Amino acid sequence: MLQRFFIFCSGADTEILQTCSNGERNKYAGIGATVFFTAAMAFIASGYALYTVFDNVYTAIFFGLVWGLLIFNLDRYIVSTIKKRDNIKSELLQAAPRIVLAIIIAIVISKPLEMKIFEKEINQVLLEEKNAMTLANKEQLALQYTPTIEGLNQEITDLKTEIATKEAETNALYDTYISEAEGTAGTGLLGKGPVYKEKREKHDAYLAELDQLKETNGTKIENLEAQIAALGTDYNDAVENSQPIIDGFDGLMARINALGKLPWLPSFFIFL
Repeated sequence: MLQRFFIFCSGADTEILQTCSNGERNKYAGIGATVFFTAAMAFIASGYALYTVFDNVYTAIFFGLVWGLLIFNLDRYIVSTIKKRDNIKSELLQAAPRIVLAIIIAIVISKPLEMKIFEKEINQVLLEEKNAMTLANKEQLALQYTPTIEGLNQEITDLKTEIATKEAETNALYDTYISEAEGTAGTGLLGKGPVYKEKREKHDAYLAELDQLKETNGTKIENLEAQIAALGTDYNDAVENSQPIIDGFDGLMARINALGKLPWLPSFFIFL
C-alpha cells in the first residue's frame, strides 16, 4: 500500500507499472517518496515561517498544509511531465523550466529551515540590531528635545549671570562706603559724613534691587527648571512608548535579513 501511495506521488501510470518488474515499481516509488518528503519539508518550513508572522499555531498549520500541498502538486508535475527525448538538447530544453522551478522550491523550503536551524545565531544578530536601534532611537528622539532644553538652560544661565552681576555691583558699593567711613578712600576723612551717607543710601538701594532681582529671577528659574523636567519626562515617555516596536523587530523579513549576515556556506549546503 505504501508503495502504491509513493507511485501515485510520482505521477506515474499505476496500471502500466502493475505489469512491470519490481525494480521499475521501486524506482517510481523512490521518485514519489522524494516528492512526498519534499512536500513534507515544505509544510514544516512554511509552518514555522508563518508562525513567526501570525504567532498562532493553528493558523500556521493550516496555511503550512496548503503550502505543502501546493509544493507537492508542483513537484509531482515536474517529475511526471519529463519525458524521454531523442537527443540531449531536447531533454535539456524540456528540463530547463522545471530546473528553475525546482530551484525556486528549494529556496522557499530551505530558508525557513535555515531560520530554525540557526535560530540562536539569528537571535544574537537581532539582539545586536535591536541594541543599535535602541541607541539610534534615543539619539533621534533627543534631537527633538535637546535644542529646547539647551535654550532653557541658557535662559537659566543668563538669569543667574544677571543676579551675579548685580551682586558684584552691590558688593562694590559696600566696599566703597565702608572705605569712606574708614577714611581709606573717597574724601579720605574718617567718620560717617554726608558722602558716606550718600554712598550708603546708594548701596542700600542696590541691595533692595538685588533682593527683588533674586526673588524675580528665582521664580523664573524654578519655572524654567520645571519645563526642563517636563521635557525630560516627555522624552522618557517617548523612548518607553517606542521601545516595544523595537522589541518586536523579529518578524520574518528581519530574520531573513539576519540570516543573510551569517556565514553563507552552511546555508548553501542546506539549499543544495
